[in-house]
Formats: sequence, C-alpha cells, structure tokens
Amino acid sequence: MNFLNPFALIGLAAASIPVLLHLLNLRRLRTVEFSSLRFLVELQQTRVRKLKLQQILLLLLRTLLIIFAILAIARPTIPGSLPLLSSTSRSSVVILIDNSGSMEAADARGSRLRQAQATARQIVAGLQDGDEVAVLPMTGLDPGQTIDFSRTFSVALDQIERITLTEGASNLPRSLRTISPLLDDALHLHREIYVVSDAQSSIGWRASDDSGRILEKDASVFLVRIGEGQRGLEQNLSVDSLHVVTKLLQADKPVEIEAAIRNGSEKDATGVLVSMAFDGTRVAQRAVDIPAGTTRTVTLAAPPQRSGMIAASIELENDAIDRDNVRWAGYTVPARARVALIGPSAEAVFVRTVLELPGMERSSPIVRSFTTVSQAAPAMGDLDVIIISGGAVSQTETSLVRQFVEGGGGLLLFASEQPGVETLASACGLSMKDTQNAPEDAPFSVTTTDRAHPLFAGVFRDDGNRDRGVESPKVWRIRPAVGGVDIVQTGAGALVSEQAVGRGRVMYCAVAPTIPWSTYPGTGLFAAFVVRTMLYCVAPRDQGVDVVLGEPVRVPVPPRLAGREAFVVDDVQRMKSTVAPVRLPTSTVIAIPPQFRSGVVKVLTTDSLPVLTVTANGPTNESRLTYLDAGSWKAIVNPLVPNAEHVVEVTAERSMREVVQAARTGSELWPLAIVLALACAVAEMMVSRFMAQETAAPTAS
Repeated sequence: MNFLNPFALIGLAAASIPVLLHLLNLRRLRTVEFSSLRFLVELQQTRVRKLKLQQILLLLLRTLLIIFAILAIARPTIPGSLPLLSSTSRSSVVILIDNSGSMEAADARGSRLRQAQATARQIVAGLQDGDEVAVLPMTGLDPGQTIDFSRTFSVALDQIERITLTEGASNLPRSLRTISPLLDDALHLHREIYVVSDAQSSIGWRASDDSGRILEKDASVFLVRIGEGQRGLEQNLSVDSLHVVTKLLQADKPVEIEAAIRNGSEKDATGVLVSMAFDGTRVAQRAVDIPAGTTRTVTLAAPPQRSGMIAASIELENDAIDRDNVRWAGYTVPARARVALIGPSAEAVFVRTVLELPGMERSSPIVRSFTTVSQAAPAMGDLDVIIISGGAVSQTETSLVRQFVEGGGGLLLFASEQPGVETLASACGLSMKDTQNAPEDAPFSVTTTDRAHPLFAGVFRDDGNRDRGVESPKVWRIRPAVGGVDIVQTGAGALVSEQAVGRGRVMYCAVAPTIPWSTYPGTGLFAAFVVRTMLYCVAPRDQGVDVVLGEPVRVPVPPRLAGREAFVVDDVQRMKSTVAPVRLPTSTVIAIPPQFRSGVVKVLTTDSLPVLTVTANGPTNESRLTYLDAGSWKAIVNPLVPNAEHVVEVTAERSMREVVQAARTGSELWPLAIVLALACAVAEMMVSRFMAQETAAPTAS
C-alpha cells in the first residue's frame, strides 16, 4: 500500500484523544442524589456491565472515526483494480534508451537499437493526457544540454528517432545520477523510469568509491530487456588496443604499429583482413587467423610519406558490431631538424659526412656550420640541435648553450680537451673524467649497448642472443662522463650517455669524432648514433594524449610554444576552431572539448606548426557481448533506488502499453475511508442517543 499524501499520517496521533478522554472520565468523581430504592436498582450487575460495554463501543467508534478521516486525507492506494475504486494516476515518465556500441548488434528482429526505439514508442503510446515525459540516450549526452519534461508526446517521439548509436559504454548508475535532478522537479507524485537496454554485463559498473543510493525520490523502475543475449548474433571481432612501436619517426621510413585483435565469439575466425590507414588512406593490410575467445597481436608497417601529425587507424571487416572494428593512434613525424655544427672543419668532417649521406634528402637535417658558439648565437632561435665537435668554449658561450637546451633544444657534445668543454659538460649535469689512453695493441671496445633505448631500438637484428656484442670500434683515447644515463658502455667507461636539462636533451660521446681518438667515426654504429640523435632530440617527449569519449581534457603546451596567444584545434570530425591557452602558475594548457566519436584531435599553432595529438577511443567492454542473467539486472539496480520493491524486470516481447497501464492503474481507498468514517459517525450518534434515552428512562419513572 502507498500513500499519495503520506505526511497526513501524522494526524493519526489524534486517535489517542478519545482514549485519553475516556480514561479521564473514569477517574472523575460525581455526586448523585438517589433514594434507597433507586440505589438498589442502579447497582444491579447486569446494568453496570451494559453501561461499560456501551462506553467501550463509543470509544472504539470515535477512535475509528478519527483514523478513517486521517486515512482519507492521506489517500492510500493499492495496485490492481477494485470495483468503483480503480483509477489511473498521472505520471512523470523518463525513458532511458541504451545507444552504446553493443546495441548495433542485430538478431532476427533487426538492430537492437531499432528494437529499443520501437519499444520506447510503445511506452509513449501508452501515456495519457496530463502525463509528462523525457527521452534521454544513455551515452553521448552533451553535459551542457538542458534536460526537461515535455507534455507534447510528438516531441518525445521525435527525440526517440533522433537517438543514434555512439561508441561510448552505457552505465546505468551514471544515467540515474543524470536524471536525479529531473525527478526532483517532476510535476506528478507518481514517477516512472523505463530503462530500455540489451542488459550487457557492464551496464551496472560502479567505481569502488561510488556506493550507496543514487535516487532520492521514489520511482517505479522498469528494466526493459532488448534481445536474447548472444542468441542470434553474428561473429564479432574487435581492435582492443593500438601501440606505435617505432620510437624515432621519419617521413621516408616505415612506422610499425602493433594492434591487439580479439575474437569475442565462440567460433574461430579465419582470413580476417586487418588494414592500416594514415589520415584515412589505406597504406597496409594483412590477413590473420584468430581462434575463438583469444586475442592476437598484429603488426603492420608503412612509411608516412610526410612530416607532421598523423592519425593512424587499424580497421577490421564488418561484423556484428562495426564500431569496435577501428581504433586510432596519433603520432607526430618531426620536420627536418635544423642543426648547427660547431667546431673546426677538420674535426667536424665525419659528422658532416654522416648528416649529408645521399638518399636521405627528405629526412636529413638542415645543417649550418660555425667555428664557434658565438658565431652560431644569432641563429639559435631557429635551431633544433647544436653539435659541438671541438674547439674552445667560453663561459658566456656555456650560458648560451645551457639556455638553449633548457628551452627544449638538443645538444650533441663530443669529448675534447679544449678549454671550457669540461665546464660546459658540468653545466649540463655531466662530470667529465680525465682522458684515458689504451695500449696500441689492446684498444678499448664496446661491451654493452642498450638496445631498448630509442637511439638503437630496431637498429640491431634481434637473433635472441642479447649478450652478443655489436660492431665495436677500436678506442685508443676516451674521456667518459658520469652523472647521466649510460647507453653504450666500454671497458673504460660509458661511450655514449644522456642527460636531461630542462625540456631539452644532452647526448655526450666520450670520444672526439676523429680517427686519432678511435675508429668510431668510420663505423656504422657512429652513423646510426649521429643520425638518430638528431631525430631523438627533435622527437616529442610523448606521442600525444589519450582521452575517454565524452570527457573534456586539458593538455599541456610545450614550453617553446607556451608564449603563443592562440592555437587551432582540429577535432575528430575535421572541424577546426581557434582556442586561447589557459596560463596556470606552473604550465600553459589548452582545453580540448569532449569528443563523442573515435579519432585523433590535432592541435596546431595558428601558423600550422604541430603541437600535439589527442586520441579518443571507445571503451573495449562494449565489444564483450556478455549479458546479465534474469534477475541479475534487478539485483544491480535495487541498491540504487529508495524502494527495491518498485524495480521490475520485463522483456520487450511484452506489450509496453500494458506495462504502462499496469504501472499507473491502482485503487485509491480514500472514498472507502470516507464511507467508513461516516458510518462510524452515524453509529456513534445512534449509540450516544440510545445511552442518553436509557439513562433518562429510570429517572422519569
């Protein structure tokens, strides 16, 4: 039983008034004059008992009169229909339609989203004049969108038709939290919520710190199940993750991308075509076999053909759910590095030769030669990397180089015994040791190389023998440094080491690039080291930022671009907008608006310089076609609502018009309470009159 006006039940306390009056009346002393004969008559036992019964009857009738009157005001109702008492209440109705990726799946009745829309139309058809309704999707709702009820049912039907599939995941607790303020403002006391979904297992997910009830207002919650789980569905595969394997990117060199492909079906998939595209253009593909219920890693490679920001995607053929067949990754191919080669020409000849090798015109750096740092100082604003291959360095020049590196530039410093070089290394966090000379017949050689470091990742053939040495130069003179990260080691210390200074990188080579020091300049290892150092110094610290669909994000601006007044945001739909940065005490950030489709957002300066990429991908749980058992859905929702008895699971096969009618059809008992109250009043009057007449009769005689 429910009460439409439950606060009126406080008035039931008034039912105690007749009882109190009765008790007080029993204790009241009365003086009655009577003759001895009358005294004997009134003391007859039968008359005394009759009088007490009449008083108790009056007490009961008066108490019931008050109780029935209060109940009539509280308006009690019961479900079901009783003769002359049944009625249909006006309702405030919210329809939540699951439009997540799993609703794209189709069975014998067609797309499950279409089935959900048809069910929602049936619910609207069962509404009556005076009802109000709101139709909302469970995913892809704009946070700034105004949510309100409407009494125009054609508007609700139009809202149903406009709901489209998204790549987000449905989450019922989140949806109930969204509509909670709407229910608080509902016009009618009777509220109904219809959740139309395929009941995927992830629909009730809640964070560990998100517990307790969500809805404060009581409402009837109908969980309307669409489809029959996996029955009748096609095979479904999905791209679960994407990873850019290549560390140093060049426009004319292949970029390797690794994808995890999952077969979520109960049968093997053979000859699955996996395609890779750069900015929408297919560049590679291969066919693979994926056993049922397993995940396989697939690697594809292709050259990007240009520098700048690239939106890479891995895509599968169509199956049960198309929206999980593509996944994105953003990466940036640096433009040709602008390099200053500083030092005497005799000591820089090998470095220049490596940087100007034929066949590398598209990705080789733009090199400018200077004898001293001071000569290069006016051009430092247009440089990406400085190479110091010899010559003295003054204190002023040391300060200039350090400022350049701290601002995000790169420095390749070769060992030297010239004045000021040790001071420069110290300013960059490296402590140079004394020069060591090896015997003529026993030169130092390379002992270990960090093959996982971006400088050498993919350079060496991986034959399983990680301990085998690489091509080693003969080193007669070496001046190692400590304080950085060692990359290449020799028997006398580190040959190559790295140090971070501010936003820049410092690479140190413990030998001069000349033959008197070692045979290193004539080896392939030296060429790989110099060329890849240029790429490493201009490569972004990260390849971009990953975001969740529908969530805004703030991304940091690289310090060298932090002074810009505006940036261009090219979103996943290739719509460009100009935004101003937000300057915080510790950094400068750009606000990226929510993305409701998978893809890569490209952030550029107003003069088209790449800043960074923001990659948005849908959740992978929508691809896992597992569904809640009968009763499990209700068990998940029960803790979220005030009254678990008002949560009902139904299937879309049942007529929604009947469900709606049953939800608001009940019997209001207030007319019965009024009739009973009037009956008690009439009975009380009759008993009181009878008692008065009976009391007066002996007196008259």
